Formats: sequence, structure tokens, C-alpha cells
Amino acid sequence: MGTLLNLAQYRKGKTFVHFDRAELQKLMNIYSRQVAGGAWRDYAIDQLDGMAMFSMFRSTHESPLFAVIKLPADQKNAGRYLALHSGVKIKQSSQLETILEAIEKRARKVVPLFKNR
Repeated sequence: MGTLLNLAQYRKGKTFVHFDRAELQKLMNIYSRQVAGGAWRDYAIDQLDGMAMFSMFRSTHESPLFAVIKLPADQKNAGRYLALHSGVKIKQSSQLETILEAIEKRARKVVPLFKNR
């Protein structure tokens, strides 16, 4: 038999981090440019305990090529946003724009899956 959980008690003490509308717009802008260029084909948004993650995939069945992680507001000393390239940290900053510039710089070096005809 299942166990009943009181959601208010379950959520107490957990940090809920999410991307707001403006952040999602910036993330989708870079994603759509890369899709138009033929480099990326899929994305995912995950909400893990204490962080939110936007992952960009070269194809559906691979691990993420790039990921942007948003950390809780108390991470101000190191930066609230983190950029990963194939699981390796490439940049951490308090500004999302700085993270996206680092991703775009590396994304130019990635060969598209198919050429535009």
C-alpha cells in the first residue's frame, strides 16, 4: 500500500529553482538559432533538488551537448548560472548573458548534423 505524503511538509526546506519567462526566452533564442543552423535537434528542462537545468542535444538519443544550470539565489559568491559542455564546466557567472555567450562561442566549433540545402 502507498504512503500518503503531506506536500507542504515534503516541500519544506527544499529549494525550488526555476527559469523565469525572460530566462527561457533567452535560452530558446540561442536554441532556435542552433536548430536553424543544423547543430542541435532537441532540448530538455529539468528541475532537480535545488537547481534547474536546460539541456541542448545534438540528437535525441545522445547525452546533452550543452547545459545551463540555474542555482539557488544563495550561490552569489561563485555565480548563479553554470554552463556545461559535454558535462564539463566551461563558465560560471551571475549573468545569464555571459553563460550564453560562452555556449555560443563553443557551439560555433561544433559541426552540424546535416548541411542546409
